[in-house]
Amino acid sequence: MNTLSTSDPPGLARRPRAWGRRLQQIRHLVQLGFALFIAALVVRHEFLPEGEAASAESYCPFGGLETLYRWASSGGKFIEHSHASNFVLFIAILLTAVVARGFFCGWVCPFGSIQSVIALVSRTLQRHIPALRTWSRATQHRLAWLAALDRPLRYARYAVLAWVLIGTAYYGRMVFRDVDPWSALLEIATLQVTLAFGVLVAVLLLSFVVERPFCRYACPLGATIGLVGKLSPIAIERKGDSCVGCNLCSTACPVGIPVERLSRVTDSNCLMCFECLGSCPSESGLNVTLTLPGVPTRPRVAGAVSPDPDRHSTEAA
Repeated sequence: MNTLSTSDPPGLARRPRAWGRRLQQIRHLVQLGFALFIAALVVRHEFLPEGEAASAESYCPFGGLETLYRWASSGGKFIEHSHASNFVLFIAILLTAVVARGFFCGWVCPFGSIQSVIALVSRTLQRHIPALRTWSRATQHRLAWLAALDRPLRYARYAVLAWVLIGTAYYGRMVFRDVDPWSALLEIATLQVTLAFGVLVAVLLLSFVVERPFCRYACPLGATIGLVGKLSPIAIERKGDSCVGCNLCSTACPVGIPVERLSRVTDSNCLMCFECLGSCPSESGLNVTLTLPGVPTRPRVAGAVSPDPDRHSTEAA
């Protein structure tokens, strides 16, 4: 693992920037707020008489995409389990993606937050239980060959998205709901053992060894946001001459983007969670920048130095 060089620039902070830690605290509070909101909806829907409380499904933006074909082809009708609220939220998420890429995934989505919490628990247990840490490292060493499958598997979520759109349009129902772990989580109080429940259990267990596995490999909403987010003028940019080569940014990234190899993070997996910024020990190594046609790139982080305008954007290999 790379360490900071003894020739690092004078005055370099050798710990994550304070504002980065505060930003993460705010993000975690936002995530907690949305998770509690959805939990309250689930409880109300479960215990109040039918029809008196809205289902948490009515707040799922992906339902808006699933019902889009039915809504357009039938003059405004929705498929089962979808509502007008799903459609409105889906449009809002698309607009958010155009402005801030994967902000919804990194700041709002409760299921993504749950996966991140499990990963945090896993790291904490390994830090405090030496035997578990040794076992984890040995397992990772034996299964190192699986890392080569990471990049190809990331395209699977686009295949899931295509299947959902085609299947829902053809059958006129939510085909993804049968395997959707989020749907199973919303109905976990019913204690029904379904295929979706099995997928949920698998995702939660896998989250102990791979951070955000569903987000990386299977989420059709994340795939949609990633594609639309390509239009966003906002991205994280790495200033090469200020980078100290510690690789802490890549280590902190919850979806495994090799930030240290990029000049501008335009990867469709980016959650805009700013974990990389918060972990960077260089005051100007990473910054959020706004790039518009014909307009010089400007950093959007206080105290940052303007990046080289001739630097080319690079996608993750």
